[in-house]
Amino acid sequence: MSRTLVASTEGVKLARKALKARNLTQTDFGIEVKLGYTTVSNFFNGKPIYRTNFQEMCVFLGLDWQDIAVFGEAETQELTPLDKLWQQLQLLSSPTEQMGVVLVKEETLRWGHKIPSRYEKSVQVGSYIRFEVNLETPGYLILLQKDTSGQLWCFCPSCFARQPRLNTGKTTLPQEGSSITSFPIEGEPGKEEIIAVFTKEVPALDWLPPGDNEPLELEASHLVELLEYVTESAEYQLLYTDYWVTAQ
Repeated sequence: MSRTLVASTEGVKLARKALKARNLTQTDFGIEVKLGYTTVSNFFNGKPIYRTNFQEMCVFLGLDWQDIAVFGEAETQELTPLDKLWQQLQLLSSPTEQMGVVLVKEETLRWGHKIPSRYEKSVQVGSYIRFEVNLETPGYLILLQKDTSGQLWCFCPSCFARQPRLNTGKTTLPQEGSSITSFPIEGEPGKEEIIAVFTKEVPALDWLPPGDNEPLELEASHLVELLEYVTESAEYQLLYTDYWVTAQ
């Protein structure tokens, strides 16, 4: 039996209709079911998620998961142009200890309470994290993530980081005022990668989302524009870090 399930095209339509009937955004839905944005987005876009998460989400939406899921072997994806562009961006980046993952202890009525911790290089599925970035100079932050499934996301700016213009010192995501206080670790075990782009001025990139939008799933065109921007700009900094997601 497969550990993951995928919603069919018709199943996605039914799920979106059920979500709309409850007057919830995908972010609100994630909070209700205590799952992260990536899992919720994958569910509503017909991409694989853990079977138990799939079933829980269907129960919350009042749907029979067997009516929503499509059954069959998932196709193995080869290296894509998006992967190659990410590799180019990574080659321009410097490995750093200026940013990383901080473990958070889950509470009963809240999403998280911070406990002292160094930056982790390995976190378990089911744990909760915040992400810290330490800036040596004021600037504008673009924070990109490659998750264990290979999807790329822009988490800053987004609804979890409404203030991309930052002062010197430490900043934490989710930022204060976000709808959640920490990110749940979920999905398949594997490596997650983070690239931070620092600039002195707001980058001239039309695709950057407003601060109240959900994280943008990146396409090849977004990375092409970003690579063109950083190679033409004299004042930018690229930093890279990664960590491993392990099974419980």
